[in-house]
Amino acid sequence: MVYGFWVSRCLQTMAELGLADIIGDVPKTVEELAKATDTHAPSLRRMLRLLSGLGVMVKDEGSQRWGLTDLGAMLRKDNPGSVYGSLMAHGHMLSWQAWGDLKSSLKTGAPSVEKFMGDTFFGYLAAHPEDAAIFNGSMAAYQTLNAPAVVNAYDFSWAKRIMDVGGGTGTLISHILKSHPLAQGAIFEMAHVAAEARARLASMGLKERCDVVDGDFFASIPKGQDIYILSQILHDWDDEKSLRILSNIREAMHPNSRLLIVETVLPGDNTMHFGNLYDMAMLVLVGGQERTEEEYSALVAKAGLKVARIHPTSMPPSVVEVVLA
Repeated sequence: MVYGFWVSRCLQTMAELGLADIIGDVPKTVEELAKATDTHAPSLRRMLRLLSGLGVMVKDEGSQRWGLTDLGAMLRKDNPGSVYGSLMAHGHMLSWQAWGDLKSSLKTGAPSVEKFMGDTFFGYLAAHPEDAAIFNGSMAAYQTLNAPAVVNAYDFSWAKRIMDVGGGTGTLISHILKSHPLAQGAIFEMAHVAAEARARLASMGLKERCDVVDGDFFASIPKGQDIYILSQILHDWDDEKSLRILSNIREAMHPNSRLLIVETVLPGDNTMHFGNLYDMAMLVLVGGQERTEEEYSALVAKAGLKVARIHPTSMPPSVVEVVLA
């Protein structure tokens, strides 16, 4: 555990160098890889040796060429569910400095990354489009894996209109619409993300079935939807800001509407869980938090809502189904 960040840094550097894409389907010698990445071949070989021991790379002893395992192929940009964007985001966008100053967050309760970004995390992304593209790509790749699990866990067939609030570039809503061809969808997003969402939906042939609405979920949310989705949204915010979002959705809901909160539900203490790691990331990066079932129930109750049921998925997040209280 102590040396865990050594491994993550090697994976991040592999992504930064673009090694997985350079190798692709054709294994390369270390000299070819060093030339393509402008690195020192003997030193690069040492990192490849480590990565091969982790099951990411594989060396053919006869040809002395390095290739990718199925696990390593997940670092390719063109691989559905690629972890390339996640590695780049956590290895590049000041995440290292934020984690290095974890003690500051523990003392103040505020995200330490703001000291290095000079802005909030999302404010920084809005002002740095290249970094925003990396981050949005990492979220889209994660949703590529997460979306089918959500569709399998919850029955969307009854809903005619479904809005993904803060739905990014449309990965989740597109999976839902493809599985339920009679439904109409909508994405509610900030303007700079909405533009990318429109282009992506058009490329998937969903332009006529899915609207993209510019807006701010802290201000108001469009009415008239059967299902509102908040996927990986509330964990970005503290209780006060989360309550503002929930209250706006409460105002938009009709009596039969459902709110689906797609988040990792923490199991509690004395349990090692992926969500506990992400909970700390939310602290140092954005000032948000992951929550337990009891914490979600208490939070939505303040907005005049109640948890009806929690639907587990095959991925870490669950679907927390919420109705009017």
